[in-house]
Amino acid sequence: MTNSGATGFNGLELHGLSRRVGNHTLVDQLSLQVAPGEILALLGPSGCGKSSTLRLIAGLDPVSSGDIRLGGRSITTLPPAQRQVAMVFQSYALFPHLSVERNLSLGMELRGMARAEIKRELDQVLALMQLQEQRQRKPAELSGGQRQRVALARALIRRPALFLLDEPMSNLDAQLRDNLRAELRTLLRSTGVPVVYVTHDQHEAMGLADRIAVLRNGRLQQLGSAETLYRDPANRFVATFLGSPSINLIERGDLQLGLRPELLELANAGSPVPAGWEALEGQLSHREWLGDRVISHVHCPGQGTLKVLSGEGFTSDTLQVRWPKAQALRFHARSGERLPGSSDPHTA
Repeated sequence: MTNSGATGFNGLELHGLSRRVGNHTLVDQLSLQVAPGEILALLGPSGCGKSSTLRLIAGLDPVSSGDIRLGGRSITTLPPAQRQVAMVFQSYALFPHLSVERNLSLGMELRGMARAEIKRELDQVLALMQLQEQRQRKPAELSGGQRQRVALARALIRRPALFLLDEPMSNLDAQLRDNLRAELRTLLRSTGVPVVYVTHDQHEAMGLADRIAVLRNGRLQQLGSAETLYRDPANRFVATFLGSPSINLIERGDLQLGLRPELLELANAGSPVPAGWEALEGQLSHREWLGDRVISHVHCPGQGTLKVLSGEGFTSDTLQVRWPKAQALRFHARSGERLPGSSDPHTA
């Protein structure tokens, strides 16, 4: 199952990684690499294998088959304490009765570090995380963002070769998550080690990660930058999972057309359809005003409701929805696989 010999790659490597429990496969032949200093997001719905993959890398669950390599050497059979891996959980797992300083220093004391060295490490990580003024406070006295930084500081102080983060911002409100996203990305990139970040939130993944691995039922669906996954999805699942509002799907027998809301145009019902375009007519059901954009929901008989990023200025609620044919993504209606002839709709 493993090969202890060194390779030339200095980051994290997963080779055919699988985890099976009885007849249920949690992770299925997962292979990928994460370079030093790179943030890779594992993205997908609940139960897709994200957290299971993290637990395999951390050594918390046994590997059924495959190999995990870090810094060029296999760590697949090593116990967690010997893997040089730091893991941050969504609960942060801080000791509630200890101050920030003691939460950070306790591990170093247990490892037998000298008092002067502990102080030096503490001062450095507290400054990096901007927690100097909170060093004597207990977790209950901190904001959600500050507790998150303490959890990251505790991981940093171990000087790991790999960071694993399991939904670390899921307990924060939406506004705080937005505010912390850029700060967290900067902090993680500054470590210079590979980072694997688990989330079910596409905005979090797209805003934080250098690359995203989309998982479904334990299998890798696509791996690439946020832009690649959005503009050039490998299949219908990836196309529908990324994007807000979500992609529109139009039925064409054994074919489905995928149309991003920003690529659709509205016109008055009965307007001439330009050459190379297709159109449907429908009834405006409602508009969402979101400050910087308006989403029009147009119900088209036989196709359901299409979402369009435009729609103001029309006096009638009966509208034409149209799009350039060349910009439609094409999927097999049953399998969801991407079909030949689908071009990047943003460059077609």
